[in-house]
Amino acid sequence: MTGRRTRQLTAVEAVVRTAHDHPSAEEVHRRVRQKLPQVSLGTVYRNLQKLAADQRLRVLQIAGRGARYDGMLETHDHFLCDACGTVVDVVVPRRAGTPTRREMDRAGYLVRAQTVTLYGLCPACCQRQGAAVAPDGRG
Repeated sequence: MTGRRTRQLTAVEAVVRTAHDHPSAEEVHRRVRQKLPQVSLGTVYRNLQKLAADQRLRVLQIAGRGARYDGMLETHDHFLCDACGTVVDVVVPRRAGTPTRREMDRAGYLVRAQTVTLYGLCPACCQRQGAAVAPDGRG
């Protein structure tokens, strides 16, 4: 990691690493303030940017919902619930026909990250809305 390691940086990284709900910067700020009450939102933003630049966390740009932060660095995909906004990690083997980072690297591309985002309703929202998934997996 470049630069000095501050209490604020350590706290921001710890919050994102232990969060499984892909918090926004405002949510990270709220959680960091539980340990460091004087930390500003600007400081949290700067530290999130630094951690992302150093590839210590992932930034998810979700259309219409702003940036969310992910501490899971292993290759994985995401599911976004259209109703409640929940973002869930989805770890699945790559399917045939989907190029891998290694294949792209061999073709001369420098791949920084690979992700797929699935959109739909989470199980809780399906239940609330009475939506059912057919046995063949189609809604």
